[in-house]
Formats: sequence, C-alpha cells, structure tokens
Amino acid sequence: MYTSREPGIVRDIGEFKIQGLAIPYPEFVPRLYNLCLSLGFRKGYIMPSRAFCSDENQGFPIILLTKHFGTFPFNHGRVGGIIATDRHGPHAHHGEDSVIVQASHVGYDPKTGIYGTCERPKMEGRCISASCGKITHAIEPYLEQFRFAQKRIFLHQDVNGRCLVTAKDSFIDFASKPVTDGLVLRLREIAKINSDDKIVPVATHSTSHSYEVSDAFRKRLENEGYTWKGGAGEAMGDLLTADLFFFREDLHETDESILLERNLIEFMPVIVTHKSPPMKAAKVNIQMEFARTVESIRRGTEYKGKNLLYIAGLNVDISTYETFPSTTYFVPWAAHIQLRDAGVDEYIHPLEQEDLFNKLMEQDMVNPDQTDLKEQIIRMIFSPRFDIRTPR
Repeated sequence: MYTSREPGIVRDIGEFKIQGLAIPYPEFVPRLYNLCLSLGFRKGYIMPSRAFCSDENQGFPIILLTKHFGTFPFNHGRVGGIIATDRHGPHAHHGEDSVIVQASHVGYDPKTGIYGTCERPKMEGRCISASCGKITHAIEPYLEQFRFAQKRIFLHQDVNGRCLVTAKDSFIDFASKPVTDGLVLRLREIAKINSDDKIVPVATHSTSHSYEVSDAFRKRLENEGYTWKGGAGEAMGDLLTADLFFFREDLHETDESILLERNLIEFMPVIVTHKSPPMKAAKVNIQMEFARTVESIRRGTEYKGKNLLYIAGLNVDISTYETFPSTTYFVPWAAHIQLRDAGVDEYIHPLEQEDLFNKLMEQDMVNPDQTDLKEQIIRMIFSPRFDIRTPR
C-alpha cells in the first residue's frame, strides 16, 4: 500500500507538569462532582465512568467516585489506562449526564522522590514491585535494547586526531541492509556526510563500523564538557540521547493492550532515556489516549445531546507512609466538555492542564450530596430477604 506523508512535520508531546498540580483523591473527587454541577449536570442523574488500570491500588479512587457520585462507576478502561471507546454507548445509556475519568498510574516514594514502584501489602514481607506492571512490561524490551546500545556504541579519537563513532552493525541502517528489528542509530545526526550525501566508514571491523563524527556533533559534546579519548575510547552511555536513535520493529503485544504499546512506540526514545521511564510512559499514554478518545467522542453519536465531562490525568500512588495508609493523587492533564444546552463554540477546544487545574480548585471540596457507604451497606443487610426463584 502506498502511503503519502507530509515531509518534515514533527509530532511532539506536551509538557505534562506534576509539581504543584497533584490533588489528593479525597479532595479531587468532590471538586470534580461540584464542577459537574457548576456545568449544569443534574444531581442524582450523573453516571460516572472510570478508565483505570486493574491494580488493587486503584481501588480507593473508585470507592471515592462511588461515594461522591452515589453509584459505582462504569468500567470504561483496560490495563494501562486505555479507554475502551466501544463502551461509550453502554455508558451513555446508564445515566442522563456522563462523566469519564481516565488515568494511567505510577507509584511514587515521597522519601526518595523516585517514581515507578509501590508496596504490595498482601504479599509476605515488604514486597516492592512495579507500580503498573502493564506499562513496565510494554517498555521493558525497548529499555533492554537501549541499555545494550549504550554499552556497544563507542566514541574515540584515532592517532590522526579524528573523532570517531563505532557502532555495531545491527544498529546501522545500511542502504543495502536496513535495520528491520530493533534500535536504529540516527547516524545523520552524528557522522560526517560527504559531498555525495553519503556516510562513508573510515574503518570496518568484524561486527561494527567506524565513522568520523561531524563538526557539529563534536562541538556539541565538547560544549557539554566531553573529552575525547584515544585507543578504544569509551561507550556512549548517557551521551546516547533520545534524538540520536529510534526503534523499528513489530509491536510485542498481541491482545487488546497493543493499544498501549502503539501509543508509546513513537516516543520510546524519550521514554527509555528519561530518569523515570514508567512515569514518562504513563504521561505519554495519557496524552495519546486523550486525543484518541476525544476524536472518538466527537465523531461518534453515543453522547449526542447529553452533558459529558471527560477528564484525563495521572494517578500517583503512594504506599503506606509512616503511620499513614496508602493514598493516590490525581494530576489533571486535560478535559473535554460537552453540554446539552451550550452554544456551539463554548467548549469547542479542550481545557488544557493549567486551566483545568484552576477550574477544579475553584470548586468547593465539600460535597453535601455524598453517599454514606456504611449506612447504605447496613440498609442492604437489613433489607427484606427476597425469594430468588428459578424461572419456569
């Protein structure tokens, strides 16, 4: 199939801020409920829905949604914080007004400031594991390739004073044999290009090639304080930055969660080079899912003529800390608002992060309509015992 593409147009991700924007869930959910009321949603007719991961540490946010909206939220998601867009219709039919809360999640240790892990209290001993196993599983093959490349791409200076880069052949996109599976070094960003627009090696080895680096790349490293070394030189390590490589390969996932890997693959160099790959991956996924889901809502008819608030963000999980129980914070990213009685252009654009945060913080954090879950359970216990019979 022939595919035409506009050349030179770069796709990027937005700046997803966390510091100063994290709202504890016991505060976030009542503010969200009151935001709905301020938009004209009707008390007693709001049907919440959530698209969270299936991990146990996402339970309290779901309980709080139940408490403040007065009903258990519809399940709109798959592992990793992926929206099941084919569930728009069923969700829309469960309430007059609709709310969707979508979030990928990541663990956070307030003692160290490190993201990516959380404690599993139902495991023996102190069990620390990946906070979102699905995101970790999706990015791990790429992390392994990147870490291997860091050790197998070298910088060195030869006896003639030329600054060289030596890379394994499996990382090089040769015209005669391009890389079909794995990490691809962007040699045009590193090596000298001759007058014929070719990158010609200065030396060939058993499993690698050496190229003279460009003046621009040499100056870039030297401006960062790098000192070239003779002999075998040294591995690139952290000098292998996101702009110097990409991945070309078939996706690893085979089930519906392939959507998660598809969201991440384009930005995988940025993810694997980040100081916290799980956190970066979660933030990328949220942005990609929000854009995909808004498109599905705008093009679809399921929510036509209804009030709808779709809000996406990051769930930050904090394990038991000193004498305090585990908790979750919500970091808003963006929101799509659709009002039944609004003007055509009132919410034609999504609410971006700062405006959304400010709109939430304007709301009262006290919800007088919240449900007393304990009382509801007691009433269920003392309800009449019905005779459940086999149909005839």
